Amino acid sequence: MRVQIRATGAATAHVPVTILGQNLEMAGDTAAGLSTDRLSNGGFLGPADPQTGLAPGWLPAMSHNAGGVRFELTAGMCMSGGWSQLIHNYGRSSQVGMLQTGRWVCAGERLEVTLWARAQHRPATLRVGLRPLDLPAPAYAQQEIRVDATYWRPYTAVLPVAKDDDHAVFTCTLDGPGMVWIDQVHLRPEGAGTVRQDLVDAWRDLGMPALRFPGGCISTNYHWRCGTGPQELRATQPDPVFKWDTSYEFGTDEYLALCHDLGITPQISVNVGSGTPGEAAAWLAYCREWYLGRELVPPVIYVGIGNEHWGTWELGNMTGAMYAEALRAYVPGIRAAYPETRILALGPETGETLLPQERLPWRAPVLAQAADLVDLLAVQHYVSAWNEERSLELPQALAGVRRLSDEVAALVEDCRRAGGRIRAAVTEWNLWRRAAHHDGRGFWEPQDVTHALFVAAVLNDFCRLAPGLELANHYHLLNPMGLYISRGPCVQAAPSVDVFRLYRRALPGRRVPLSIATPDLDVGDAPPLAAIDAVCLDGDEGRWLLASNRHPTQEAQLTWDGLGAAQELVSLVGAPDGSGWRPWAGNVSADEAALPPLSVAAVRLADVP
Repeated sequence: MRVQIRATGAATAHVPVTILGQNLEMAGDTAAGLSTDRLSNGGFLGPADPQTGLAPGWLPAMSHNAGGVRFELTAGMCMSGGWSQLIHNYGRSSQVGMLQTGRWVCAGERLEVTLWARAQHRPATLRVGLRPLDLPAPAYAQQEIRVDATYWRPYTAVLPVAKDDDHAVFTCTLDGPGMVWIDQVHLRPEGAGTVRQDLVDAWRDLGMPALRFPGGCISTNYHWRCGTGPQELRATQPDPVFKWDTSYEFGTDEYLALCHDLGITPQISVNVGSGTPGEAAAWLAYCREWYLGRELVPPVIYVGIGNEHWGTWELGNMTGAMYAEALRAYVPGIRAAYPETRILALGPETGETLLPQERLPWRAPVLAQAADLVDLLAVQHYVSAWNEERSLELPQALAGVRRLSDEVAALVEDCRRAGGRIRAAVTEWNLWRRAAHHDGRGFWEPQDVTHALFVAAVLNDFCRLAPGLELANHYHLLNPMGLYISRGPCVQAAPSVDVFRLYRRALPGRRVPLSIATPDLDVGDAPPLAAIDAVCLDGDEGRWLLASNRHPTQEAQLTWDGLGAAQELVSLVGAPDGSGWRPWAGNVSADEAALPPLSVAAVRLADVP
């Protein structure tokens, strides 16, 4: 299969790096994946098990209880106003308490236990430890903690680990008679912060330019003040949107610190569903003070006003005219609090109502009534490509890219007609094949080479839509539908991560217009799809030709004209089973390169005079 690529003009259109943005939605097990904590429900969120009296996730540390032991999840007796866990030993038993199974530990680690506790009547001794799942086996480590105050205070102990174990047991028991309430307990590597460093290192290597927080639907009930201040005072709150619980351990301070450390442009979604304009303005004032208090220049922050309020599923569903009024209520206070904001408003063409089949204009009333308040208009788009015949999923996904691009192109054109000042954005996009809220796997989307080729196709079209398209956020960065999976000792990266890295080398850049003479994929009765897709960008590291061979079996012989001589070739080649990439030592000459089936390549070219 031979493919000819020609430059048809000089590089002009600026393509911003922010089309490579990501989402970090604090829903599902995102917070758990971020955290260095090895325990679950360390804050003892209720309700209690009616038989044991223990918080969810905790088990009694004995096989039976003949009397003399009581557990109670006490409402209100907590520093943050929630629950605390009582262990009451009023008999002659020793070492009664609670445990968690399935904790992962690694040989050579020193894990620090931090718990907030208070004793009743007299001091009491807690024993914390790690042991194998097999009961007769000796414990890995144990330490005593003397709880000697009747008010809340922190206690610590260090547990050295000698073995790798993905199913270790953490125990917390009370020696002898006594009453102890525990407000919270954490098990972290000694000296570690609250965010996993291996995850931060992976994201640093990814080089993401923008990060949306606290996400989409979760933002419609997210109250930012709950995620500020001392972490021991931050309560986990019930979430009426997903019917999960919202963790605030990773809050505004941690998010801004992450963005500053990794050079990420912040993108905040303010609460319109259950919040107020004053709450949103106060959040941006807090962000500005965060920077000024550290003698930093406040950077540009994208501020999204709500999420998916055009949909009946969303908390705060409304009409486009109502949303225009919401913009007039929210935006002035936000801009006054943080003048460097770029306001991102919702911009679908139409919205849903409670009446079946009825859709009302959305974009038109927003542009007519609130265009002066807005810097960007955004859509969200997911492509579904599930098929019982797996070989048909890639053509379906690529056909979905065309629909996504058509939607964004229409938005870009409407913004141009409105005067050209407003830019387009895509706040969520991805390929959705198998994830479900009820799948019991944490809304897991098993990502493979089909996803990676889909990502390359979307990014190519986003490059062609610039400069009208300023910002795009892939969904999702961590765990639910995630590029990265953090559920255990190792952080796993999806094949799409490598595609984002390839494009990051070329962006920001100026797009060189191309003509591509390529065969089509055989997709049956569907409209034809190009077997080869490519863009050329002049970036900070030089000129790059980014090309994808979407054909499942045929190699492509690429030649180009008017682009410059090849200096370097970086290729990602799909494994035969499509699960990920396989090693491939590709050859490239001055104006020619071979692309194996199901591959993405970046060719660095010499500058053209």
